[in-house]
Amino acid sequence: MSTLQNDMIFESINESFDIRPCFNGVGNWEVFDDTGSIHDTFDTFDEANKHREELVLQTWEDSLQ
Repeated sequence: MSTLQNDMIFESINESFDIRPCFNGVGNWEVFDDTGSIHDTFDTFDEANKHREELVLQTWEDSLQ
């Protein structure tokens, strides 16, 4: 696969995960995907962002196999 194809796949995956405030009392931030599925909740934005980055990388690596 070309670098351009890999970049496009990565960007698509990167855009499919996001962070939003959590209002259910479990945490302050939640990581969710474009289907609306919540993957986890966190107390700090930094923790949520780190988890989001890990999800993006893992999903991208899985797509290359």
